[in-house]
Amino acid sequence: MLICMKRTTLILEDSCMAGVRDLAHDQGRTMSEVVNELLAEGLRRARTKPTRRFSLPSYSMGHPRVNLADRNALEALMDS
Repeated sequence: MLICMKRTTLILEDSCMAGVRDLAHDQGRTMSEVVNELLAEGLRRARTKPTRRFSLPSYSMGHPRVNLADRNALEALMDS
């Protein structure tokens, strides 16, 4: 049961409008019901804390044995 219903005008991209229309038709529901559900789901996701980013360990590789900008030194090291 809806306690309060407000009317508003939304300006949607054509692809979004077509997607909502198709979804409503496929599910046999009104476009308002579909939009309300999608907005509620989006708001729930926006309120949840983002998951912690995955980080890989890093290791020291020591000092470089050759200057990579020095082509001759690099070639000499690769030939040995």
